[in-house]
Amino acid sequence: MIAWTLFTNPIALPSWATLALMIPLCLSVSICYKTVRARHSSTILKETIWVFTYIMAGLTALGVILWLIMTYWP
Repeated sequence: MIAWTLFTNPIALPSWATLALMIPLCLSVSICYKTVRARHSSTILKETIWVFTYIMAGLTALGVILWLIMTYWP
């Protein structure tokens, strides 16, 4: 019943909290991806950090580009 209540009356989060939830999401995606795709188990941590950084940099660049378009497009 509680799961249905969260869908009908969602919790209101401020915009900074919504953006902060991107960090654990990207971290969990990079851990799952590199756990499945790594050739050696000794390199999982290093490759996970690299993929996490790559994802975060890409999303940050995409956010800045979209903000610039929305702000300065005529």
